[in-house]
Amino acid sequence: RLRPPRRKATRPLIDLNYKIDTEFFKLSLVAGEKEQFLANSRLGNMQIICPPQAVFGDENLQNWLRKVIEESLRRNAKSILPPRLERLSRQWGLTYAGVKINSSQGRWGSCSARKNINLSYYLVLLPSHLIDYVLLHELCHTREMNHGERFWALLDGMTDGKAQLLRSELRKYKTDF
Repeated sequence: RLRPPRRKATRPLIDLNYKIDTEFFKLSLVAGEKEQFLANSRLGNMQIICPPQAVFGDENLQNWLRKVIEESLRRNAKSILPPRLERLSRQWGLTYAGVKINSSQGRWGSCSARKNINLSYYLVLLPSHLIDYVLLHELCHTREMNHGERFWALLDGMTDGKAQLLRSELRKYKTDF
């Protein structure tokens, strides 16, 4: 199982300066003129139009903004991750029973003994090569349910011998925004 580094205690303030700009998900907040918030979301892009009187220091507003963004991340992940997993599964001949997208902040993905793969929707914030690394990692668990030598040899064979390098690179990221 892949476990991302622990989250920091403080989260960044979501305000008009806050942006997410990754390969599969872009978020911006812009000043609007209307008295309410408006969220425009389509695959890979989200824009939140904020009223002029928005008080970004308000904890309730921060919680609401996070929920809106998380729901957009979830929708994006459900569109992006299962087809990628299916493609890699076919490419490498590793079958799985099912896939679920969750909000896990404790791990990027997991694979059960019944070959069910669970993926965190935060994966869409990673570069594509790391998304594929996590997907391949979980697919390898459909054959090797441990992190023994055979597991790493299998994963190395799918990553041109770079499994440990990719693992180290992944550790620089966290399941949060």
